[in-house]
Amino acid sequence: MTSRPTDFWQALETVPGTAAVVAEWMARFGSEYESARAFLRPNGKLASSHPCTVPRGCGCEHDVVVHDPEDIVAVCRCERGCEAFPLKRSDIVVYELDRAAFDAAVVKAFNLIKETDCGTDLHGTTRIGVYSPYAGFRFPVYLTIQLEPSDFDSAVDGLLGRIDTPLILLAPTRDLCTTQAERLLANRKSAFIPLSENVAIAENGKLRLLRPLDDILSQFRTANLPSPQDDSSMVFFPTPPDATWGDVSIQFTDGHTVSVKVKSVGGVFHYAQMGMANKKNSKPTVQWELLETFANEHGVLDWSSNKADRKNQKRREILATNLRDFFRIEGDPFRLTDDGKGWQALFLISPDE
Repeated sequence: MTSRPTDFWQALETVPGTAAVVAEWMARFGSEYESARAFLRPNGKLASSHPCTVPRGCGCEHDVVVHDPEDIVAVCRCERGCEAFPLKRSDIVVYELDRAAFDAAVVKAFNLIKETDCGTDLHGTTRIGVYSPYAGFRFPVYLTIQLEPSDFDSAVDGLLGRIDTPLILLAPTRDLCTTQAERLLANRKSAFIPLSENVAIAENGKLRLLRPLDDILSQFRTANLPSPQDDSSMVFFPTPPDATWGDVSIQFTDGHTVSVKVKSVGGVFHYAQMGMANKKNSKPTVQWELLETFANEHGVLDWSSNKADRKNQKRREILATNLRDFFRIEGDPFRLTDDGKGWQALFLISPDE
């Protein structure tokens, strides 16, 4: 059972240092306290003040007076003069936002690639992970928690001054994001995502997106990801970010076309769409012909093949570059055969059946 977040996200931007006693957190989080408490931890400190809990009281902070470990009282310090009330030691333990646990929950909700070194020199700002929708595309994701618009502006200025690639910035709400900050991010093809509008907190302390991630990042994706091109140049193939050459399967359907699959993503492509058209006459390049040779030889090409040629060394190197450009998978897609006298494709390749 989940509820649309309200108090939880606002509290993160209104509690100084995101640290307070349980009574304060309960008042701030409201009905979401039981869910949100999973993200709180004691920081080893005792509070010197406590919220007023007197019925129809002043609502101000009361001074904590410790006479001895078993005699602790909260004393009103405003003109209204509410009655003092007793406290237990557990009532004045300070709980802070467990930033590591909270960041990890956000990473999981957004399906990000987690990073081990997430610290920054910017106050309240961590680099929580990487958004990688496809192989070859990696965008850093930051989470900032601030108290004032000026602090938020400083965080944005600091990030844009340090990072020269598009980034995604998360914050609990949009309340502190000024028009200037949002414009600066947009000018750098970066995105600001308020969590309060896109994420819900569940009773077990987990976070879930309120709509598909592609929808949340639709403008960012449009600005930073390529779209398919026409037959005259290489198209964009949406290779999964964790794919290796072993996940690639290529099957020729005819002399000009192949069926390609990488994990759950696939399609049928013409040689020109894979970047292997001769610029002078638009015919297939020798690299395409070599790829078809590998298909006919079931992935292994050595001197026993009637297509063996000393020129294949350079052609294979260029073919490897063509395939890396198309799939954006790192490393050489070919290896030497065990006897060192030929090459073997690291991907599955087969001829037209």
